[in-house]
Amino acid sequence: MARIRSDVTEADVRDWCCQYLARALKLSPGRIDHQATFSRLGLDSAESLFLVAALEDWSGLELASDIAFEHPSVSDLARYVIGRFDESRGSGASA
Repeated sequence: MARIRSDVTEADVRDWCCQYLARALKLSPGRIDHQATFSRLGLDSAESLFLVAALEDWSGLELASDIAFEHPSVSDLARYVIGRFDESRGSGASA
């Protein structure tokens, strides 16, 4: 697992998710609606697992495989992930 990033904002997480989804779904990043559910965007369960794995690699966080189902939009997922960053920063984890 990569080191946990220390400089990440919620907007960074949203932007990363939009870039990832644009590549995975072959859409322009501007067509990714932050509020739309992943299933509405066309992401299936297997692709959701790939999203989570890639987000772990990018962020350095360890994430549950089902977070894309519990937080089913870019905005929801970004809020959750930034909360995890805040927890890691508060616990003294190395950044």
